[in-house]
Amino acid sequence: MDESAADAPDVERPPLADPTDATSTPELPAVAVVPLALVSGLTVLVLLVLAPHYGYFRDELYFLAAGRHLAWGYPDQGVLTPALARVADELAQHSLLALRTPAALLTGVTVLAAGLTAREVGGGRLAQLLAAVAVATGTLTLLTGHLLATSTADLTVWVVIGWLTTRLLRTRDTRLWLVLGAVCGLGLTNKDLPLALAGATVLAIAIDPGARRLLASGWLAAGAGAALLAWAPGLVWQARHGWPQVELAGQIRDEYGVLGERIGFLAIQLTIFSVGATLVMIPGIWMLLRDKDFRAYRPLVWIAAIVLVVFIVTAGQVYYPAGAYVPLIAAGAVALEARGASWRSIAIVVATAALLFPAALPLLPATTLADSPWSGLGEQQRESVGWTDLVDQVAGAYESIPAAERASSVVFTSNYGEAGAVDELGAARGLPAAYSGHNGYGLWGPPPQSMTGPVVVVAEGSRPDDVFDGCDEGRKVTGPVPNEERDEAWIYVCEGPRGSWGAVWAALEHLSS
Repeated sequence: MDESAADAPDVERPPLADPTDATSTPELPAVAVVPLALVSGLTVLVLLVLAPHYGYFRDELYFLAAGRHLAWGYPDQGVLTPALARVADELAQHSLLALRTPAALLTGVTVLAAGLTAREVGGGRLAQLLAAVAVATGTLTLLTGHLLATSTADLTVWVVIGWLTTRLLRTRDTRLWLVLGAVCGLGLTNKDLPLALAGATVLAIAIDPGARRLLASGWLAAGAGAALLAWAPGLVWQARHGWPQVELAGQIRDEYGVLGERIGFLAIQLTIFSVGATLVMIPGIWMLLRDKDFRAYRPLVWIAAIVLVVFIVTAGQVYYPAGAYVPLIAAGAVALEARGASWRSIAIVVATAALLFPAALPLLPATTLADSPWSGLGEQQRESVGWTDLVDQVAGAYESIPAAERASSVVFTSNYGEAGAVDELGAARGLPAAYSGHNGYGLWGPPPQSMTGPVVVVAEGSRPDDVFDGCDEGRKVTGPVPNEERDEAWIYVCEGPRGSWGAVWAALEHLSS
């Protein structure tokens, strides 16, 4: 990707801020308004065009249900993503396009912030464009942009924090701590992960001799206060409900903490966006570490390194540290521009990223994807196929109950995706609202005690005879592609729970990631 330095045109590097002079602010190249607007806008457009394809992802179904039970917290996330789902559903009920529009718009912000970060490092038009394209075409970016997930807003928050941190390092304007705190606080209403980035940022600046004076400011305390103020309602909710997110974090640690998972975690970091993006990032790391003209930005390397170590040690999921790499990608774009990079660099990034587009976006027919080399990486796409089939089969079981008993009958499912599918798609098929013991659904409580009729149970794994009486032989859920429901779910019609709903509910409630 690098082009010969001997052939490189002279590139004037913007002067860095003088660490001893808080008023010293280097001039930057102009914002590449048109290129950044085109890349960001095209990314949003592609995501919106593809938004209605396939169907709901299981978490989206859960967020719609959570939005109807709006609260400051849930066992597995904060309020932000369910609130976005609620707004989208209020504007256009049962619309995948409406539900996924916030994800597309957030992704556009992510792409724009990546380009602006390159400018903060002194990048001109090509560097800003290269950074934006590297992030826009990344597998993780497209995955989180196509689906409304907590990772969608999380990536945007991390990238915006990276841009603001880069600006702080350049300008030495400590008032930016307040803005950083506000953005971090917004992220904390979604997930707790920005805490790792905030801690890494403070530590990285503290260990850098040229930057640590930035911590000696009242604005840092103000920013911390703003973050805590935004996070406080969610913290109170967690405390009142026994800290369920701590329990879920332990489950994630147990699942992903084994040696094989940790090796896989490290391997995926090399291509979390794309091979091309990593090739851009490497000269950025080298430049920040070795070039004295860019010493002010060196904490960006330490931030990414600290975040990476934290999630290795705590067995975080593979996408957790990704946002911390974006400033390094931006720095790499600046380094390549200084070496005379051309449109060829952008083409290489797009070409390497395009190899994984079918795994990140619904570009293939679902059955073709299931039989393709992208099937494993496209798990989220496969998990968004087949919900209408499931609900049709639940409706068939419900209709087998005598008409006189249906008014007091219940649909109970083993996970929030199945319950969310019944809630979102079942009314048109004559189904009542579903109940489940999984995560948030468990907190929303059991059916009324008056619901004493038969129960349609969607169960995974073993038969539900330990909790329900008189279950029939059951029928296997079928669907067009292999996924969790088709592989594991069965539908039973049972006479009822073994005791009252209130008595059995504790046995049905469960937390799982």
